[in-house]
Amino acid sequence: MNNIKLAKITGWSLILMALISGFSVGYAYQELYQPEQFSLLKDNLAQNIGLYKYMLVGILLILILDLLVSYTLFIYFKNDNKKISLVSAILRIIYTVIFGVATYYLTNNLNINKVDNQLIQNNFQLFQSIWSVGLIVFGVHIVLVGILMKLHKRILKILWCLTLIAGMSYIVVHFIKLNNPHSELADTLEMILALPMALGELGLAIWLLIKGGKEHL
Repeated sequence: MNNIKLAKITGWSLILMALISGFSVGYAYQELYQPEQFSLLKDNLAQNIGLYKYMLVGILLILILDLLVSYTLFIYFKNDNKKISLVSAILRIIYTVIFGVATYYLTNNLNINKVDNQLIQNNFQLFQSIWSVGLIVFGVHIVLVGILMKLHKRILKILWCLTLIAGMSYIVVHFIKLNNPHSELADTLEMILALPMALGELGLAIWLLIKGGKEHL
């Protein structure tokens, strides 16, 4: 597979992941889990079980795309530094496995007749805490991707700088959340760092679609 095809597959996969994540995690998850309304958790889930299933399908698609991107990023950057590229790919695969384990607890809420408000909340909290562990691993992966982008030479400095900031942001925010799930500091940092966290991989995705694989043309 040539560099142009690799770049396009990776770029479109990253953009598709961002769009699906916007729906599944950014919209559906927030609608379905409102911890301040504990007594209404089961009723809310029962009334929106279709949305809940769509959310889970979206997460499954994200998991598949993450595995694909683990491979394509490794192949794309291996000539810049094979060891860093390999470690980066392995870390993304580990993150994907952790994310999958976290999602298992969300599937436990599907049998609405066998869960109560407390069990639903426990499953959501287990998902969040396990996913936070995964996002720390993901942050290290993103830092390594930023280093690979720098080594690639042709990628704009602003893009690899944003990617490094994004990686460090994931690590710091989710380390705090893991130790204190209700930390106001973590919420504030996440709000401040939301832009670089979002632009890290998206910047790379756009570059791959526009310039990736064309360096030697």
